[in-house]
Amino acid sequence: MYRNCDNIIAMKVLVVGAGASGCVAAINYKRNHPHDDVLIIEHLSSPLKKLLATGNGRCNLANSSIDISRYSNPKFVENILKEYDYEKFFDSISIKTKNIDDLVYPMSESAVSVKNALLNEIEKLGIKINLEEKLIDYKLEDKIIVQTNKNAYIVNKLFIATSLCSSSKLGSDGSIISILNKHNYLIKEPLPGLCPIRTKENTKYVDGIRTKCEVKLSQNNELIHREKGEVLFKKDGLSGIVIFNIASLIARSDKNANKISLDLLPDFSIEEIENYRKSHTFNGFLQAFFNPKLSQYLLARFKDENALIKAIKNLEFTFKDFYGFDFSQVSVGGVSLGMVNPSLESKKEKGVFLLGEILDIDGPCGGYNLTWAFASAIHATN
Repeated sequence: MYRNCDNIIAMKVLVVGAGASGCVAAINYKRNHPHDDVLIIEHLSSPLKKLLATGNGRCNLANSSIDISRYSNPKFVENILKEYDYEKFFDSISIKTKNIDDLVYPMSESAVSVKNALLNEIEKLGIKINLEEKLIDYKLEDKIIVQTNKNAYIVNKLFIATSLCSSSKLGSDGSIISILNKHNYLIKEPLPGLCPIRTKENTKYVDGIRTKCEVKLSQNNELIHREKGEVLFKKDGLSGIVIFNIASLIARSDKNANKISLDLLPDFSIEEIENYRKSHTFNGFLQAFFNPKLSQYLLARFKDENALIKAIKNLEFTFKDFYGFDFSQVSVGGVSLGMVNPSLESKKEKGVFLLGEILDIDGPCGGYNLTWAFASAIHATN
């Protein structure tokens, strides 16, 4: 397992993963310990690949009005986020931010700008990144011995900042789970989060149709969440940011009988809808409010006019499955928070730190997950 052990490379700090958490952890550690050598290893051929995809390439860095309760395990997150100042950190790497509503973007609205700024800071600080180098395993002796596919290292601190399973094409292959399992970490099995969902009801006819509505998630007839936004119908289910958020809530819960209902006209009461219908033909009524394909879908699904009108305010779908990790933005699950100290150092292994997505923490769309990635990295290296 541990090759090259007669010629182990000695250094102070090794960071596994050149994503958002890993790069910020390396920067913050080096700033606080300028005389310590720091190395990042990354199994892909380029760093920060997943960052480039955030915010549709615009890089939604943070949220200026974060609701802590929307994270899984919010109490654990709260103290770490309290000490994180995103404006201070990004200004320190020459990234000016701006708000579009509550969403925080770089002034350039370019993820490439953020990637370049982080890499420029890494270079300025003398931090090295080894690409196409993959963690195989590690063991604790007097120090931490780390084996990769290329080298063996002996280090004082090991920061594991890999992603889990989401967006495998961007590097999340889930291999870290098998390594941590060997080290007897308690891990909540990851599920896809922030992704489209498949429904039991047929939606093929309205594939590609978008509509703004209020979406509700109920579990065992109990209302869990409601949110307004745009829903995109797919050939076998539903998509859109509000659906992504609901997918994560479903993944967090062990409950069955997940029902998703759409209020297709959230700005109109049922009385207003019924009154409008009285003064128009039924076809004219549908034409006034809906895309023709959506009208035909409603007519095909609800033969009775009264049932159709009621469905406008409560169009129900039954959750069948997630679209899968390749379509998800985050993994819901990960290493149990009971396995780490408040500093994010492992309770089992001194000098080993776990941060970012690898922990059982996830949030909704809108800068929540990048905020956790950056904040946890800074917290673990202060």
